[in-house]
Amino acid sequence: MPGYSRAQMPFEQTDQPYDAWARAYRDWWAPTIAPAAVRLLDRVSSPAFGERPFQLLDVGTGTGALAIAALERWPLATVIGVDPASRMLELAAEEAERRGVADRLRLSIGRADRIPLDDASVDGAISSFVIQLVPSRIAALREIARVVRPGGLFACVTWQAEDLAFAPDDAFMVVVDELGIDPPPLDGGARPYTSPQAAASELRRAGFERASARVEWLEQRYTPERYLDTLEHWIESELFSSLGYVGRRQLRAAALRRMRRLPRDAFVWRRPLISVLGFRRVR
Repeated sequence: MPGYSRAQMPFEQTDQPYDAWARAYRDWWAPTIAPAAVRLLDRVSSPAFGERPFQLLDVGTGTGALAIAALERWPLATVIGVDPASRMLELAAEEAERRGVADRLRLSIGRADRIPLDDASVDGAISSFVIQLVPSRIAALREIARVVRPGGLFACVTWQAEDLAFAPDDAFMVVVDELGIDPPPLDGGARPYTSPQAAASELRRAGFERASARVEWLEQRYTPERYLDTLEHWIESELFSSLGYVGRRQLRAAALRRMRRLPRDAFVWRRPLISVLGFRRVR
């Protein structure tokens, strides 16, 4: 299976939001979620594939953190990374080359519910922080089941539905209100699982057996400056982009003053995740 250098990548340009956000995602969001994504590999033991070369599919590979970690962990593995955003795949290819694993990585444009692979063509599949974004989780899971060989595994990690307050967010929105800024509407497209039981049940409906799921936690410690940078460049980038230079500086300065009044422990961002594992039904 060939890897692709930047000059060789057969990617057509796509019209995906993550094309425009690819660099910001890589620089400001991926470092936050990558450790939890990579921990997923602890559930995917190499002996599950035997002492032989094996092929994994990474669904929604993004900038490649999970795929590259799998290649570094398992020298006998090759990985197919599928994502609808061509710019994300370009960044994944660059990182794979930098870390010396591009010869075992193949990248392809594709959606979770329309994977460009043959039936039963991979030994297993992995995915991180993607399944909550697809229009139909069950359609995506059935498509993953289609391309995984009987007995092959699927492991994914995603967000659990929650409504936890985070004091720096509250402080930021107070400043937005004080400055009379009209924030853009929230995107309500994400559909995370409500519980581990719901996740395991959905895997079974899609054609997996021995499905198990559990709650894990993502924890990130910020400083006021670092969290404000993350807001500006990722979480609230649309809001900041709607402001002129002076407005951005005014918002940053006022938000930073208010955030610095918060105790240090207020900047520990902690969110529940669901990690789920199942095996493609043999019959």
